[in-house]
Amino acid sequence: MILTGRIVKGHKTVYRKDFKDTCEPGADFRDKLESCLLGLCKDADIPAPMWLGKNSSELGMFSKTDFHADQFAEPVKFDRFEIKITER
Repeated sequence: MILTGRIVKGHKTVYRKDFKDTCEPGADFRDKLESCLLGLCKDADIPAPMWLGKNSSELGMFSKTDFHADQFAEPVKFDRFEIKITER
């Protein structure tokens, strides 16, 4: 799986990166998603967001979802963090 992460402040992208999962072959989708999401957060030096039901729904329907500042336990200096599955 390859997950693309993008940090947006206002209408400007301030960070964009693709991250490939580091799971063993045959790992389930959830493990791959978690691996990529945590890798993107570590690389971007941001805390991991709280995953809500809306994130699961959006990811299932559109293969992408976003996290707003209120979904982070620590203050962040951006408006939203978007993730998109670019390869399964």
